[in-house]
Amino acid sequence: MRNTGERPLRGEEQEFFRELYQDHYRSLFRYACHLGIGREAAEDYVQDAFAAAIRHIEDIKTSSSPGRYLKQALKNVIGYRLRSMRYALKLQRMLQDGADRAQDEPYADALRPETLYGGSVSDADLRLLIRFYLEGWSQRELAQELGISEDACKMRIKRAKERLRTALEADGPPGQGGIPEERREQG
Repeated sequence: MRNTGERPLRGEEQEFFRELYQDHYRSLFRYACHLGIGREAAEDYVQDAFAAAIRHIEDIKTSSSPGRYLKQALKNVIGYRLRSMRYALKLQRMLQDGADRAQDEPYADALRPETLYGGSVSDADLRLLIRFYLEGWSQRELAQELGISEDACKMRIKRAKERLRTALEADGPPGQGGIPEERREQG
């Protein structure tokens, strides 16, 4: 078993977690819905907050306000997910900008993210970003594939995103490198 920072809950922790879940699930769900998040997404976010609670069960047990701790965990989950979605949309827009530059079928290969952004960052970084932001892989799935912890995976995604942003800001508009010179002159 890979070390993901998780361990099975002991008997008293399981009981504490069960009570925590029963006492706070509804209020966290209502809070997420109150923020304008759809019911399905709210359920996912609350489940992720409780997953975080499992990883930090000892801190919650000693907390004077477990409900407040869970609410902050939920806010963190929501913030992270929204930032991820915004970045994915930005990356998709950048890809679409490249697609708009190459309207003819012969240039379809130029629209692949690997062609548009390859060389801006390492192939491994680009593959990681594509899987996470465009293909919807979870950090857990990526961490398992890479054989690293989720925290290490999160940091790798963050660094890859920063390297891509820096490279794109230095190189100018995305997509120009992947479109043949004669096509750019016609556009």
